[in-house]
Amino acid sequence: MDKKLTIYEAKALKHRLKIDWTYKSNAIEGNTISLGDTAFIIENGLTIKGKSIVEHTEIIGHAKAIDLIYEMIKKDRISKNDICLLHKAVQTNLIIDIECPIGRYKVEPNGRYVKIGNNKYEHYFYPHPTDIEHLMNLWFQDFGDIDKEINSFDECVKIYTDMHISFASIHPFFDGNGRLTRLVANIPLLKNGFLPIIVNNEDRQEYIELLSNYNLESKPLDKNSTKLIEENEQYQKLKEFFKNQYKNSQQLLDQLRSSR
Repeated sequence: MDKKLTIYEAKALKHRLKIDWTYKSNAIEGNTISLGDTAFIIENGLTIKGKSIVEHTEIIGHAKAIDLIYEMIKKDRISKNDICLLHKAVQTNLIIDIECPIGRYKVEPNGRYVKIGNNKYEHYFYPHPTDIEHLMNLWFQDFGDIDKEINSFDECVKIYTDMHISFASIHPFFDGNGRLTRLVANIPLLKNGFLPIIVNNEDRQEYIELLSNYNLESKPLDKNSTKLIEENEQYQKLKEFFKNQYKNSQQLLDQLRSSR
């Protein structure tokens, strides 16, 4: 966060970041509530006519998760309890399904269809539930210490990329992994005074394809894995993509400065 901002300006920027971050992250997952209506829900706690309860609770849950993130950066380390608490915030299901636990690692296998060519799709399985504890232990070994100093923008982009790719590849929960990934990868950035990297929903297709291509070209993660990241060609493309996404937060800061 810009140290030259007044207390009021810093608070205003933090509020605007929460709105944009919540809108864009939810829109990537298919939420149809607009940016303006997202702000209205967060600021007033009221509902939008014609929109579902599910979409409203996704807005409220993500905004709550951002508040939790700012509490977590006051600590030196993040833990499994912290990640599970964030999952409970973003997963606002009204009906509880024992096969899709909230605030606990997944108990059923899951995956998605990925594009492998022109109009060709292949089903990709995420790591099996029995592998998750091991993989997340590795993840916390690599990224649990959030007190490490980040000294440059390039280093900021690399740590975000590493956390994002590894968490998304592990996919520790049955649902909500996308929103959660885009939250937790920003923890060390905020801890070190950087703006969060907010992925623009307008770049959704490129973002999903880049993640899919990385997974397809990397060794699958399982209980025998000793490292979580492969810095291959697809990794470099993702890192460059995330580097360019930083402008989304920077533009909000620039707008605030220009309004003085």
